[in-house]
Formats: sequence, C-alpha cells, structure tokens
Amino acid sequence: MPKRIIFFMSSMILILSACNLPLNTQATEENVDLIATQVANLLTLTPQIGSPEPISMQPTAEENNPILTITAVPEVSSTPTATLTTTPTPAGIPTGPANWSDPLNNGSRFGIDSTGYDDGNTIIQIDDGAMELTSLGGNGWRGWRLTSQNPNNYYLKSEFKTETCAGSDQYGMIVQAPNFDSGYGYYFGLTCDGRFSIQKWDNNGLSTLAGWEQNTSINSGSNQTNTISILKSGNRYEYFINEVSVANVEDSTFGNPGYFGPFISGLVTYEFNIRLEEINYWNLP
Repeated sequence: MPKRIIFFMSSMILILSACNLPLNTQATEENVDLIATQVANLLTLTPQIGSPEPISMQPTAEENNPILTITAVPEVSSTPTATLTTTPTPAGIPTGPANWSDPLNNGSRFGIDSTGYDDGNTIIQIDDGAMELTSLGGNGWRGWRLTSQNPNNYYLKSEFKTETCAGSDQYGMIVQAPNFDSGYGYYFGLTCDGRFSIQKWDNNGLSTLAGWEQNTSINSGSNQTNTISILKSGNRYEYFINEVSVANVEDSTFGNPGYFGPFISGLVTYEFNIRLEEINYWNLP
C-alpha cells in the first residue's frame, strides 16, 4: 500500500489577501506510473504581488519515507510573460483512434489503488469508471494527480462532470508539468459560474496568461458535463471548451517532457465534487 503523502504548507500576507502556493513534496510508489498530488491554497482568483522570502529546508525521516519541510513563498509575477496570439495553431484537430486512452476502470496509470487518496484537503478515488476528485473545506486548496505520460506535440482531450459546485469552484487540467513535486506547469481551468482561465506556475510564481472571463461554451453549475481540450504544437497552445476554441497562447517556459493530469480547487463549496470520465490524447507531428 502506498504510504500517505504528507504535505507541509506555508503562508504569508500578500497585498489585500493571503495566498499559500504549492510547496515541494516527494512521493514514492511501487509498480505504478509516477504520480504527484500537490495542494495550493489560492484564496483569490487574481495573482497578487509578493516579495520572495528565504527558503529553509530541514529533511526528516519517518518510517523510511522521506519528508521535506520547506518554508518559501516565491514572488508572484503580475505581468504574464506569454504572448497571446490570434493565429491558429498550425496542426489541426486529429481524427481517428487516440494514441493513448485511459478508461479509468482503475487508477493504475495515476498511481491510485483501491483505497484511493486522502490528504485531508483533497480526496481522489476511482468510482464506476471515473476518477472522482473532492475538494474539502471550500478554502481554495488545489489538488492534482499526474500520470507518467509525456507526449511531445499532442491534442489532449478530457471530459469532466461536475457534481456539487458553485461560483468560483474550479477544475481542469495541468499540462507540461516538468516534474512531480514542484507543481509547475500550465493550468487550464473552468469555474462553476462559467469562466475559464489559463495560468502558469513557475519559479517566478503564479501568473495568468488568458481568461478569467465568462464564456458561453461552458456548461456552468452542478451536474454538468464539459469537455476541455488542449492542442500543443511546439510552444503554441490552443485551448478548447466543448470543441470550441477559446484562446491561443504562445509560451516557451515549459518544454518537454511534460506530464499532465486533472486538478480541483474548491473555493465556495465545502465538498466540491467532480468526475473525470474520459481522458485521451492524439500524437501530433
């Protein structure tokens, strides 16, 4: 049985609000794909400006499972470094069978066994052919799960169903994660009140590349199904909601390999539930 992953979070007061950001942890799994689940307490929907603080690291050990305690809040960038483009990505949306699919009949590709995962903030389990993610507390903590798949250029498609959610509760996909413990990558998320966002988390902090605006392509509210897709071609990313293109972004922060998986962040609902019912990708040239 995989050992419980222990997370330690730190916080600091930022302008007008507090924001706890992802911290490093390390997990070990046997005979499963590499995975990572991290949490980030995002109490606002807009990145705030903060000053970097010293990092203090003190490794300890418990039952041969290393634990790393880190106290750090990297600076949050207030100006995105990406360039929004209106030029469509050169590669088109592929047709035919996917190169990789996970029917989610079990959690082996995401390192989830029959007991599921529960760190007190996020619960992840496999239930009736879907990955069910629950965000506890309604406090903005962000939890995610990564698989070891790392295609180069791709069209990634995932189908989510909301259960109980409202307002700024958020869910979606993280892609191009360079590793399993930093939380870095691109986040494409939908809110339950019908907005989308594209954000980047790197060593400069959290920045918004596009979005935080209403979009009629989103089926908002509880008990709704939404398909979100990402087409990557080199440094260009095109984002789709229910097969409708909503944004193009060009950014070179994260290259290859890049891992992917679902994320959840409940900001309103005490027990915010979503189900990832389908996930697959097609390789592109």
